[in-house]
Amino acid sequence: MKHTNTAYRILLFVFLFASYVSLVAFDDGIVGLTMKNGTKVGCSCHGLLPETRVQVTISGPSMVIAGDSATYTLSITGGPGVNGGTDIAASLGSLYPSYLDTMLRREEPYPGAGFDLTHRDPKPFDGPLIQFTFKYVAPPTPGVVDTIYGNGNSVDGDFSDMNDRWNFAENFLVTVIDRPLPVELSSFTSLVDKNNVQLYWSTAYEKNNRSFGIERSDEKGNWKKIGEVAGTGNSNATVNYSFSDYGLKTGSYYYRLRQTDFNGSSELFDLPITVVIGAPSHFELSQNYPNPFNPSTNISFRIPVNGNVVLKVFDVNGRLASTLLDGDLQTGYYTVKFIAGGLSGGIYYYTIESGSFSQTKKMVIIK
Repeated sequence: MKHTNTAYRILLFVFLFASYVSLVAFDDGIVGLTMKNGTKVGCSCHGLLPETRVQVTISGPSMVIAGDSATYTLSITGGPGVNGGTDIAASLGSLYPSYLDTMLRREEPYPGAGFDLTHRDPKPFDGPLIQFTFKYVAPPTPGVVDTIYGNGNSVDGDFSDMNDRWNFAENFLVTVIDRPLPVELSSFTSLVDKNNVQLYWSTAYEKNNRSFGIERSDEKGNWKKIGEVAGTGNSNATVNYSFSDYGLKTGSYYYRLRQTDFNGSSELFDLPITVVIGAPSHFELSQNYPNPFNPSTNISFRIPVNGNVVLKVFDVNGRLASTLLDGDLQTGYYTVKFIAGGLSGGIYYYTIESGSFSQTKKMVIIK
């Protein structure tokens, strides 16, 4: 009776083990589970228990951008060290064979377990170790921590599990991060000089950065592109930029940068403060620019009060050559463009008058 019970237990064990193998086996009979499945069986066809004499490690990036892929390597050392195999799984992401390693394939160990990787055939050891290279694709949602699981076996290839050894790899954690911005702006400031604005900005990081478009808006929210500065392209060091906006009228202004990649995508960075061009405190007539000139130049001036303003050009003999302005203006900063036209080359004078204020400066026309 005792022998009968023992035989029954043996038959039951064989039946259960055969059922287990049938349940979790791949098509070609290779059996293996990782800790993803919550099992401690692992490579059951090479023994029921893991062995510390076999070391299995997973190496690769610890951070991957959501939806992107990265290459990882599973290494096996120790044991008989003749041939080896592996099973690899991921908790959230997906695993695929890499073109660098044709010895892996992708299947489900059993229905509903999810697609894992296993070896196609036993792989010979290369010296003291064996390695399998695979591709990991991160889940599309950032801000999660994924786990890559693995096991590996080291066998002597005698078609018996007598000396076969296997072990689990330490679970490898992958932090899934959001896609970084193409440009990391570290500062964006402005400096007002009379009715001129100087913009300064710095980047701490750039990737495929083609350019910065400079845009300005008045109080009504009418945005207008006023210039462009070329980007550095790619940089991990601080890069400083600047742009000058000249000849603004009295009022409030807003600025922003439109950063554009080489692929055409763009992102906006707003200047955090409002730029205010205040009313001038006194009359002033500026030197024309350029000077000498041909055929045109710009004449700038400021008036601190509302009133009639007259701006005229005279030749060296005091004869009137042109009246550029004669009308009422509000307090503020102004620029008038003067086109020499049919005037001959030489020295000329331009004069501004407003109320009791009068000022004259010299200009030179080159022909």
